Amino acid sequence: MKLQMDLRVRQRPRRYQAQASLTSLFQRFPSITNKLGKRIHPVAQLQPLTQLRDLPGPYGPPLIGHLFQLSSERSHLTLERWAERYGPLFQIRLGRSRLVVVSDHGAIQRILERRPQSFRRNRVIEDRFTELGIDGLFTAEGEDWRRQRRTVVAALAGTRLAGFFPRLKATTARLQRRWEGAAAGKQPVDVCHDLTRFTVDVTMQLAFGIDPNTLETPGPVIQQHLEKIGPGLQRRFFTLFPYWRLVRLPPDRALDRAVKELEREVEAVVRATRERMAAHPGHGPTNFLEAMLVIAEREGSTLTSAELLAHTSQLLLAGEDTTSYTVSWIVHYFTRFPEAFLRVRREVDDLIGPAAALDELEQANRLPFLDAFCNEVMRLKPAAPHMALEALEDTEMLGCRLPKGTKLFVLLRYTATREEHFAGGDRFDPERWLPRPTGNGKQPHNTQAFVPFGAGPRICPGRNLAMLEIRTVLAMLCRNFDLEPVNPGREVREKMAVVMRPDQLHVRLKRRSLDQQDPLKNGPGPDGTPHLSRSSINRSSRQGLLMTEAVDTKPMER
Repeated sequence: MKLQMDLRVRQRPRRYQAQASLTSLFQRFPSITNKLGKRIHPVAQLQPLTQLRDLPGPYGPPLIGHLFQLSSERSHLTLERWAERYGPLFQIRLGRSRLVVVSDHGAIQRILERRPQSFRRNRVIEDRFTELGIDGLFTAEGEDWRRQRRTVVAALAGTRLAGFFPRLKATTARLQRRWEGAAAGKQPVDVCHDLTRFTVDVTMQLAFGIDPNTLETPGPVIQQHLEKIGPGLQRRFFTLFPYWRLVRLPPDRALDRAVKELEREVEAVVRATRERMAAHPGHGPTNFLEAMLVIAEREGSTLTSAELLAHTSQLLLAGEDTTSYTVSWIVHYFTRFPEAFLRVRREVDDLIGPAAALDELEQANRLPFLDAFCNEVMRLKPAAPHMALEALEDTEMLGCRLPKGTKLFVLLRYTATREEHFAGGDRFDPERWLPRPTGNGKQPHNTQAFVPFGAGPRICPGRNLAMLEIRTVLAMLCRNFDLEPVNPGREVREKMAVVMRPDQLHVRLKRRSLDQQDPLKNGPGPDGTPHLSRSSINRSSRQGLLMTEAVDTKPMER
């Protein structure tokens, strides 16, 4: 059998090639490894490790380490590929800094549960946000986080979402009109672009009580500033030193301009909100910003203008990217699994009747197969496939002693695709999220390994809003449009820009006639092909024959 070795190692001098060949040999024959010693074999489970320096890991050149191997847009795939080879705990180097990569579910669960007292977000991330003036709840730690968390959670309470739903409906109707125009003109739809405008409109209405209407506004909009910040931050996360503090390159100047424009827009909104609240002191809060000011005053604390700017800017960034990219991935999977799309459509049709979209808030909780479809996409294509953390105290993990200050990458997506947690973990199968008939045998389904919104005390406070947006938009899409990919044979690649997005995702929409024949009903289609009945689809699903096409979620050399 041909020995496999890391691409970078293959390009090194002969002594490194020999080491890689021996490593691959010992992976195939672990008994040899036990006799010859722990430093050669790259699999951490074979014998206990006591020091960080003893952990296995890929070769990295001196001084630079693995910096160039961890491409800023593809770093998550490289880390997942290495986890497959080097085991649940291994080390990498960025310059002179040594980092530990964790892919064991139990260890990751304990890390998330012990935040923020024992682990915090990597200080590099906090520094990069802070120097841009957008260090809010996302990057806050310790007592600052506890104080800010109470305010943000109260401002995003579910009771406030109930009052916000009419605005969400109106914004969804705008998106529908935009897509109807694209369908009428037979124009391809840039899914991420349109959904980002949608989420910006929703988030600004909830956060500030103002409606920018970027969906129907041509030309420059706030979204164009926001979309430059994520890639700029991602690039700065993977630099050896902050060169931009000495010299500004064109990407740094573009990032500075985007942040300044965002600050200008947010400052104007904060100033207008304070003036409005001072003029009408008896009125209750109607948006996130007003709620934050009222709650802070009630608790006897004050929020500075800088804190308000940081909070609201981070809310915009978080609400814009994560939700829009999640919906974009779901749309992509609709085009890949048309039978599943039709089943979601039938569920929506049965629920809302002649309406064009969800009409009441409680309807959003009555779409079980849509929820199953969304869960499965978020399992395979999460917005955050990994997290960068730091140990606040000495700790032991999988038999290795990690000193205080150790930097870690935890691979969230990797654990959710492992066979021991989900049967057929690399397959797309929404049925796994539905109740299974008795007698089918028990298969692995560890929902604790599925953490699209994080876990523990620092679970995402905006998850209820995100799920409401996702269900509302997808119900409208399924009810009103047929869709197909513009380039069916083209791979939609993953791209990291703080969060993971689909790169170059375009679809064609066709306006659906709401009185057309339901393709799930019995009877031949126009070409003589019989339509699948709803009962036959359900029967096939129960037998595990539907929607289990293998999806390549394992990282590859690209």
